[in-house]
Amino acid sequence: MPAVRAKSYPSAVAVERAVELLYLLGERGEAALPVLARDIGSSRSAVRRILTALRRKGLVEIDPVTDHYSLSWLVLSLARSRQDRVGLREVALLPMTELRDLTKETVTLNVKSGFQRVCIEQLEGLEEVRWQGEIGRIDILYAGAGGKSLLAYFPPAELDAYLEQVARRPLTPHTVVDREALERELAQIRQRGYATGGQDRQLGVTGVSAPIFNDAGAAFASITVAAPAVRGTPEQLDLWAPAVIRAAARISDTLGHWPDEAG
Repeated sequence: MPAVRAKSYPSAVAVERAVELLYLLGERGEAALPVLARDIGSSRSAVRRILTALRRKGLVEIDPVTDHYSLSWLVLSLARSRQDRVGLREVALLPMTELRDLTKETVTLNVKSGFQRVCIEQLEGLEEVRWQGEIGRIDILYAGAGGKSLLAYFPPAELDAYLEQVARRPLTPHTVVDREALERELAQIRQRGYATGGQDRQLGVTGVSAPIFNDAGAAFASITVAAPAVRGTPEQLDLWAPAVIRAAARISDTLGHWPDEAG
């Protein structure tokens, strides 16, 4: 009896190529389109289509300055074992717990993913009425303390690309969408080292957040205390801010960051 040969369906080939691209990006960290196309033996147009699909699903991101592709932090929210190898979650867990116990409010850990952010860990607050987020949720950067504390530390070229490309819509009456006003707020965040969200992403919820830096000096994650607005008043957010900054600094230090690298 002749051997049975499995058919090669176009959709299956596309999935295989997508997996190959994810493996390549996992090994190399980042790569340009021509390099990726060459290494998997496919045309640039075909690889571009696959990468576009992966970007839509939040698995791949592209640097707007270098046009290099890399895996997004959303991959970490889909695989806990990957989070464990990277170590961010483990490093952050104790500072997050201490911050939650101090404030009695919900503490979240977000990572930058291109022009968005992803929540990869959360410790719920101790109060009976508390704000609760969602691990794995993809969210914006221009509103909310956790997003703005990341956006404020974008390199100038990347920030300019973000402000040019991302449509900013008012999520609440408090959302800042005007470019100049937002840039002023981001400058203030860089000056004081933390961001606050005054119901600008979600009515009834406020927060205070500080950036976490990696060993290259890049703000790639943020730690946030979020609370119902009735308790998270502007005055209270400012009182919590030093503890949030200390927690972020402890995580950054453990990851090998030197303070003067943040610029």
